[in-house]
Amino acid sequence: MKAVPLLERVLDVDGHEFAPPHLWGGIFGPVAARLAEVCAPMIRAMGEDYIERPDQAADDMAMTPENVWTLRHTGAPGAFDMTRRLEAMDLMGLRSQLIFPSYGLWGQILSTPEGGGPIAASLQAIMGSIPVEEMRSIGFAATDEWNDWSVRTTALAPDRLRPVGMFKAPRDVDDLMAQARDLIGRGLKGLLVNTGAPLAGLSPASEALDPFWALAAERNVPVLAHVGSDLGFLNSPEWANTAAFAPQKLSIELGFEPYSLATTHLPVEHFLTVMVLGGVFERHPGLRFGAIELGAHWLGPLADNLDMWAEKVFARRIASVLSRRPSEYLARNVRVTPHSLVEPVDRFFRRYLRLADCYCYSTDYPHLEGGAHSKSKMAEMLEPLGPEVLEKYFAGNGAWLLP
Repeated sequence: MKAVPLLERVLDVDGHEFAPPHLWGGIFGPVAARLAEVCAPMIRAMGEDYIERPDQAADDMAMTPENVWTLRHTGAPGAFDMTRRLEAMDLMGLRSQLIFPSYGLWGQILSTPEGGGPIAASLQAIMGSIPVEEMRSIGFAATDEWNDWSVRTTALAPDRLRPVGMFKAPRDVDDLMAQARDLIGRGLKGLLVNTGAPLAGLSPASEALDPFWALAAERNVPVLAHVGSDLGFLNSPEWANTAAFAPQKLSIELGFEPYSLATTHLPVEHFLTVMVLGGVFERHPGLRFGAIELGAHWLGPLADNLDMWAEKVFARRIASVLSRRPSEYLARNVRVTPHSLVEPVDRFFRRYLRLADCYCYSTDYPHLEGGAHSKSKMAEMLEPLGPEVLEKYFAGNGAWLLP
């Protein structure tokens, strides 16, 4: 059998659906149709051609190599028609792709109004006198629609299209387990968690959560964090309330101003600190964890920091919890996606050799942040490091999240 060249079998650990709101109802369901109307003022504030394209009737942009690498947002080919997404992936040389929510994030924000920060506050203002519990109920219904869409999409090509399941603010461990079993049982191959608040009301390292981590590990289902899924960590909008941090444009995921982008990794860094030092990966060595669209600059310093405290100050105490250095759990169990067109990924591979298995390629397709021609640009950057690094970055490392 002829070997397939590396850049034709790339694994992409971050894609999205991205549909214009006037089409949400037909794609996801009646709650989506309602939200498209209710959220219209906020969506318009995000800028022309970002989400709102009132004249777009279908996902019908010409499927060409140039278009798939340069066009973004709802007008990109395969942005929301997942049969066309497979065509786009073929042109891009992508074997498999994790798919994260765009529409689904509205549901998460609505169902977490007390922890959603300024976006949730804006939605509450738009939705007027709707009580919090009713807003939460709408958010849960929107999440159900996202999960139903994800099940249908997975069935199209289970080995290639991997939409992630979303939780509805689990009340306790029993609720978390029931939701997880349902999502996995329906065929979903990734679970998105909110890293901005305790999971099901508990520390991620609590032994009461071991059944959840064990289920994910036993079923080879990665647990995933993603930008925008960190509601409640930096709860007050006042941190960014200064002229220097006024957003140039709005996004449901990113603030697009210096403060938001410089702090976006803090929730998952904190979450992983708890998981590693609390022994989660010790107790569940097969657990797969991905930190997606949160950058990678923080991973090496986090590894150094955790090793320092474990070895220099708490060695005796840590020995009763961990059998390895904290950095070894990060290297074995965790994968991250660099902001490929901003971060010096080649420097990370050189500087943090023990974390060389962690860095994964992602397109963020069809979101703007993925940039144009990211695969060829990253290949050019990493080629001087040799074929082993290229293989790791574009295929080998991502396999941990796309088993």
